[in-house]
Amino acid sequence: MLPEAFLTRLKQQLGDEYDDYLRSLDRPRAVALRFNPLKADEHPALSFLEEPVPWCAHGYYHTPHALPGLHVWHEAGIYYLQEASAMAPVSSLEPRPGEIVLDLCAAPGGKTTQIAGHMMGEGLLVCNEINPKRAKILSRNI
Repeated sequence: MLPEAFLTRLKQQLGDEYDDYLRSLDRPRAVALRFNPLKADEHPALSFLEEPVPWCAHGYYHTPHALPGLHVWHEAGIYYLQEASAMAPVSSLEPRPGEIVLDLCAAPGGKTTQIAGHMMGEGLLVCNEINPKRAKILSRNI
């Protein structure tokens, strides 16, 4: 249960959309993954995949309780677990092979690996992360 003061403030802020917001809290969580086109030409059929993410050619929603992070294909880099909304910036950017791209604050690497997939191994992709611990995570994901 959310605190009453929070709900009161939220109702003032959202107005007519307040009830829609409350209903959204009862829906199952939307979780997604993105295939790496450098490692998978086609998107393999996995039992936990659902519909495609409309704005990302390689993105798919998956069932919330599937645990795709434990699948061997995740460990092999064939797909990356990423929120569907986080796939939108790179899809809008539309990086192409041969371009030069700078990704600042790049950890943990979701958008960086998505950019790399679009570039198909051609061009220059510089990913920067100032925080040493996050840079280590970025390095592992790259």
